[in-house]
Amino acid sequence: MKERILIMVAHSDDQIVGAGGTIAKYCDEGSKVKVVIFSSGEKSVPWLKEEVIKRKRIKESQKVSRVLKCEVKFLGLPDLRLGENIEDATKKAEEIIKKFKPNKIFTHNKYDTHPDHRAVYEVVTKALKGRKPQIFTFLVWNLFNPKDSAVFYVNIDDFFDNKIMALKEFKTQRLILWLFYLPIYIKNRLAGIKNRCKYAEIFYVENA
Repeated sequence: MKERILIMVAHSDDQIVGAGGTIAKYCDEGSKVKVVIFSSGEKSVPWLKEEVIKRKRIKESQKVSRVLKCEVKFLGLPDLRLGENIEDATKKAEEIIKKFKPNKIFTHNKYDTHPDHRAVYEVVTKALKGRKPQIFTFLVWNLFNPKDSAVFYVNIDDFFDNKIMALKEFKTQRLILWLFYLPIYIKNRLAGIKNRCKYAEIFYVENA
């Protein structure tokens, strides 16, 4: 049986920054992959109206998901205020987990410096309610995990280019994403060396 992979992130480019190669690999292998994006990221471009940026970011993610051949769902919770909406977000996440029945969940790490990212981690752990899919977390704003934990590497030699091309589709975020390209290369290259390949994505095992 093919695996069912659930990706739960705060904003529409987080899944690619943290796990783009892994998503592409699972999709290529025929796994069922669902991406859940909690916020539409409407506050990410201050000089555009929030409704405009919301529509643009949704379209970008839908295009990327069609290319990668995975499903995407937006929950539409307030950007930069996920920590204030834990209860609502948890109910929505619980419904998705119950219906989708994932084998693995990939989400933000609890030590990520972005408060929305940490809020999503809290929501996911609360929403499990005794269910035991494997939980793997990734860092977006940090180069390295500040705490020791078990790690899980995914070889993305054949999918690193897919990851970079997917990132380029997020045109509304192109200014900030330029800050990510070098750190992504460094992280994925160092993880590849440790995994004895060229490029790898590193995840932290939350329930080993």
